[in-house]
Amino acid sequence: MRLEGKKWWSANTVKRHLAFSCKKIAKEEREKIIATQADDLFDPATFKFDPQLSRGLQTLFYIDAEIPFSATESRFWEPAMRSLRPEFRTIGRQTMRDDCVAVFKVGCDAILADFEELDSRVSFTSDIWTSSASLGYMCVTAHWIDKEFRFQKKIIALKQIPYPHTGQAVANLMEKIWDDWKLGDKIFALTLDNSSVNDNAVKNLENKLREKIPFGVSHMHMRCSAHILNLIVQDGMGIINTALKNIRDLLRHITSSGSRLQVLNTILDELKLPRKRGLTLDCSTRWNSTFLMVKEALGLKTALLKYVEVSSTMVGPSAEEWSDAEAMANFLEPFLDATKSFSNVRRPSSHTYIKEIWDIRRLLLDEDHRGNANLEELALQMQAKFCKYWENPNLIMTIATFFDPRYKFMFLKFCYHKAYGDEYEAKLNDVFTWLKRFYEEYESSMRNTARASSGSSSRVGLQVSGKRKLDEEFAQFNLKIVIFTRQCQSWINICKRLFLT
Repeated sequence: MRLEGKKWWSANTVKRHLAFSCKKIAKEEREKIIATQADDLFDPATFKFDPQLSRGLQTLFYIDAEIPFSATESRFWEPAMRSLRPEFRTIGRQTMRDDCVAVFKVGCDAILADFEELDSRVSFTSDIWTSSASLGYMCVTAHWIDKEFRFQKKIIALKQIPYPHTGQAVANLMEKIWDDWKLGDKIFALTLDNSSVNDNAVKNLENKLREKIPFGVSHMHMRCSAHILNLIVQDGMGIINTALKNIRDLLRHITSSGSRLQVLNTILDELKLPRKRGLTLDCSTRWNSTFLMVKEALGLKTALLKYVEVSSTMVGPSAEEWSDAEAMANFLEPFLDATKSFSNVRRPSSHTYIKEIWDIRRLLLDEDHRGNANLEELALQMQAKFCKYWENPNLIMTIATFFDPRYKFMFLKFCYHKAYGDEYEAKLNDVFTWLKRFYEEYESSMRNTARASSGSSSRVGLQVSGKRKLDEEFAQFNLKIVIFTRQCQSWINICKRLFLT
């Protein structure tokens, strides 16, 4: 068959010819082309209605859009669909529920198969949410690096914690989740928020996993870095609590009434500033939301001062309080960047850990804020909290930084010299002693694994010969730790909507 191009033809015409008619292209290659052309499935010239395909796509649509199952029984749903395709038949909400559960189980089986083939270890993040009914829920996310050196993450559980929500209960549930996914022998690290319940849970787990985790359990527990940073900043922000409260009260006063917001917008019009549909209010337990609230208020400072002048019921922050808030915002802006870096869940973050906490330490010791008494006190408060959690960072994170080709040994030497002074050489020796032991034990475990699986000395040589391959596997083993629990929190927020509506 010969294809003659016409000037009004589109590229899709050529694609269809290559996929369905061109005999010069092998069948396997044409099938690949067809697989990449989703639109061609619905080409009117070749379309054939498939009830099973339609039902499957409907199920995926309901899952993706988070649509209630009862929507399938809407009196307008079936007529709307049948107007597009008369053969279309809707399914009931129970059937839709069963289909969604079936999709979920297929996905679980696929992940379980990946875990069974995985020859490296898995790190985990977990977060706990307590509902208004005092029911505790735990979300667990698995993180690993696959054979193609791609970073993978999957939420593997969202379970209710048995009451009372003790460390033992959390540890038992975590063990059950690992057993369900057959991951008991592939655990590497666990990142949790900083709380006494989590600390007790980790102690219980360490006692049981001491023989299963390579190199002991000294590196297993990682505290959520963003949560620690939140504690550090919250501790310091209490110094300007009065200024923050007055700014918060002013913004809440304006947003609580449409007429008050209209007055503010009138003032913004006079100042030739963009109108506001609403103002940012903070969550008092999250410093970054307070920071964003203050930044917006500072941008509207002139308009807010005029609003206070025309308002007979509201007294705004004083000039000194505005000044304190502005100094605080300028001081804390770099900490927001650090929070964003810690919050990254789309790629490994362990190798950035030392750099980020070093930058935080440098900011706290910076002398630029020495002229402001409030900032000096704020920095001192934050330094005390910083030393409590980060004076001696986890050695496994230090090793991950060592593997980053941008930093390597010289960066660690620089940081340790600044942080520990004359003691830096001894501290660095501890790092390299641990790295050497870590690498040797890993090399030994890899050889034992290869020997057990093959039973052949030649096979052992094939699997572990070559330092480059072993170095890559060791780095793969070491970079998977995640230092933030945000992914769990996002899914818990979804569950809040499901449980509370």
